[in-house]
Amino acid sequence: MPPLLLYGQLQPVLGTWVEYTVLPKQGMSKPGSFLVRAAVVGETPREHDTLYQVELDYQTMPRSLIVVWVSRAGTARAVVERLAISVPPNTPVSIPVDLLADHATLRGAPVRQRDTDLRTGPFAGKGREQTFRLESGQQVTVVTSARVPVFGVESLREAEVTWTAQKGGTGARPALDAVPLSLPRLPVP
Repeated sequence: MPPLLLYGQLQPVLGTWVEYTVLPKQGMSKPGSFLVRAAVVGETPREHDTLYQVELDYQTMPRSLIVVWVSRAGTARAVVERLAISVPPNTPVSIPVDLLADHATLRGAPVRQRDTDLRTGPFAGKGREQTFRLESGQQVTVVTSARVPVFGVESLREAEVTWTAQKGGTGARPALDAVPLSLPRLPVP
């Protein structure tokens, strides 16, 4: 699951986007930073909730696109129903997931949280810094702000990578340009 969705809180406003600079830790197989644009590009009202299509466009070579369909009923927690991965020229593949977007076991145990000020940049203002400890012992530090579109995540630091929000806006359109091969949900015995 995309870490921005795991550690943020979905702010589903159709057409909003935020662009992150992703900086892998030195020594990884692909050194250097790249951009990822996260956007809410679809909205389907249903009887008891709304289904949102959220895309994370990894602007790498080759370009990769992760699409998640997230349901949310009012103030209820967001649930990732399906996930699709597209890496051209391959056919995109979609799988059922059915996982809470902020699943506590995947996030890790909260270690510390405090209010913070984001002093510079397009999202300057009040923020919240939280640190989580994973089962591996590694830590993830997330700074959130309601001013950052889509997930509210201003920055995220893991052992292997750092995400930093650079800019945001409106007018996002779907980047998924092919119908994914949809794997079925397995029947429950």
